[in-house]
Amino acid sequence: MADVYLSPSPAHFNIGYGNYGTEERRMNLIADVVQYELTRHGVSTERNDPDMTLTEVVADANAKNTKIYVSIQSQSSNTLQRGAQVYYYKPGGNGQRLADDIFGFLSEVTPTEDIGLSDGSAMYGGLGFYELRRTRMPAVIVMVGFHDNPLDADFIIDNTYEIGVAIAKGILKYLGVPYNEDTPENITSLKANYNGVIF
Repeated sequence: MADVYLSPSPAHFNIGYGNYGTEERRMNLIADVVQYELTRHGVSTERNDPDMTLTEVVADANAKNTKIYVSIQSQSSNTLQRGAQVYYYKPGGNGQRLADDIFGFLSEVTPTEDIGLSDGSAMYGGLGFYELRRTRMPAVIVMVGFHDNPLDADFIIDNTYEIGVAIAKGILKYLGVPYNEDTPENITSLKANYNGVIF
């Protein structure tokens, strides 16, 4: 059994501002960094296939029975909002604790005050996000910013590595695994490969 199921957004139809490209491609870049960091710390991962539907992703995660489920997305709000937001399913559980651990690190790298933690069970008229209510393990949706806001879109493009590391640090904290800095050479290489990628 793997430790973490990573689910970068499969939303190939969501197009961000300017050079952002699709939400799907951009979130997969962030997930690459998260997966690298978790693997480097001995944490095993599973990951969705970009061609899966959301229903298939949740079914795959449940079948693989990982300890936690982490969806990585960006969102839109008619260019009016900025900042990160992490959803969990209902207060008081391990999902909220996981959300808090991730947001604590993510908020340190974002340039705004962010939106914060949100109860995802209140969405969609009380039905909640499908990924949160149908997964069998503690689950969160990490919204790294707003892809239709020019400032957020540019920040995500230029700080993909930093965002991925922040998410990984939160996951590691939840799992009780101390974070160890990567080598300067690896950090420089990863930043070159993931920051500023234009689609």
